Amino acid sequence: MMEKEILYRYFEGAVTAEEEIAVREWAEASPENYKSFLEARKIWCALLLYAKPATASKTVFGGRVPLRYFAGFTAAVVLLIGVAALCFAGLCSYASREQQISVPRGQRVEMTLADGSRVWLNSKSKLYYSPLFGLFNRNVRLSGEGYFEVAEGSKPFVVTTQNYDVKVHGTVFNVYAFDNTPAFETALLKGSVEVIPHDGSSSVLLSPNQRAVAMGNGSLTCHQLVDKERLRWIDGMICLNNVTFSEFVESFSNYFDTDIKILNPELYKQRFTGKFRQSDGIEYSLRVMQNLVEFEYSHDTKNHIIEIY
Repeated sequence: MMEKEILYRYFEGAVTAEEEIAVREWAEASPENYKSFLEARKIWCALLLYAKPATASKTVFGGRVPLRYFAGFTAAVVLLIGVAALCFAGLCSYASREQQISVPRGQRVEMTLADGSRVWLNSKSKLYYSPLFGLFNRNVRLSGEGYFEVAEGSKPFVVTTQNYDVKVHGTVFNVYAFDNTPAFETALLKGSVEVIPHDGSSSVLLSPNQRAVAMGNGSLTCHQLVDKERLRWIDGMICLNNVTFSEFVESFSNYFDTDIKILNPELYKQRFTGKFRQSDGIEYSLRVMQNLVEFEYSHDTKNHIIEIY
């Protein structure tokens, strides 16, 4: 349990950099810790709001209240309003400190949010959320690929990407949407989601086993979710279904944290289907690929570079 003295100083903004990191890591370690964190925050605000001002005289003469009583009463009200404003400002300041989870290339992350929702983040993905997530809303912001198992709750769960919002209540779905790229896809496995474009165009409501894909002009189209295997990235599987050599290279680069250069243009004509375990490593996966397509490669393990020719 984090010491209340440190928590109160954290809320006041009077902690050291090391203490601030310690508090954040403790609060994010489990839903129980996060709940305790919010309770401590409420107590801290209550202590500020209900701090007793100096007692003012209440003597009344002939039905008239002395001027000094009004002055004291006014001062007390002003003090309470000021303290409340400071507390609210502190809460807003804290809420504005957006939390960020960044996944390095070649890795995956699984996490549980304060409301019990589970999130898997793929290689090179980033998830942003408020420290007060679940208190006022259940909004997160995603750049990359995330797989969500959303816990039921009274507040809608919203995943915001660069160009779209995905609004859900309790469901299982996958979102692919990196910042600064037009590519976007939401694949729904359970429940229902609404994909809402930021440009004001019509939203799309998905049913299970459907996916919404952004076209080149930004419009959304619905398709049946035929290939569910590719969503097995959360299990460390690389599932390729009739992909181009470029897509194969991009997948392997992300999953194995390696830059892959294609020196033979003829290879771009090839397409692949196959399944690979990330734990098997890139050398084994490339040898398997060589059984399907004729190519050679060199591997600079020190600089993480592979050249295919």
